[in-house]
Amino acid sequence: MSATRLSSAGRRASIIAAAKAVFARHGMEGARTQQIARAAGISEALLFRHFPSKTHIYRAVLREVIADQNATFRSHGAAEPSTEGLLEVLRRTISYAMLGMGAPNAEGMRMVVGSLAADGGYARLVYRRALRLARPDLEKALEAARADGGITGQMISATNAAAFIENVSTMMMMARCHDRIAIPYDEDDDLTLREAIVFCARGIGIADARVARFLEQMDRDQQGDR
Repeated sequence: MSATRLSSAGRRASIIAAAKAVFARHGMEGARTQQIARAAGISEALLFRHFPSKTHIYRAVLREVIADQNATFRSHGAAEPSTEGLLEVLRRTISYAMLGMGAPNAEGMRMVVGSLAADGGYARLVYRRALRLARPDLEKALEAARADGGITGQMISATNAAAFIENVSTMMMMARCHDRIAIPYDEDDDLTLREAIVFCARGIGIADARVARFLEQMDRDQQGDR
């Protein structure tokens, strides 16, 4: 098997990129180094010059995806402790998901979804870490929304709120990781964004009047940007 000549760093990066797809499909236990080498367009012998074992490749993939996860959390920002802060996090999260393959961590999320369909080990690690990062600010925002009257019904736990919002946003992203969208949402992306915000906001107990006020402000901001 011939391989395009790359620098050592470039070759490692190409192996890690190939390994993401293989681990996503087969999980850590099911993946084979022959499959990773084939996906990277190199021989298995060349692969082992850069990584002594499959475990070392997996750890390199994890380090890269964790860096992507950190960058994603920075781009979303922390939830400000208020009803409007919660709604803004929903808007940013869903807007980001609607980028599909244009989202910086799309490949990492495809790996998470592949892990869920395989042995679940990688997905478990990523979700636990994401919860540790998100829960403190989300708990404060939920409590503040209750205090300012934005949440009037039964309030769900911050753990489940984070998980449910992630479930919706991840599926929206995965649907857009193809040449043609895989899930037949309404063709109007603006409407899909608005209704996804409404859906998630109602799920965590935010009053309709506060959601409507937020959407009206969102429309005004968008018009001002044009």
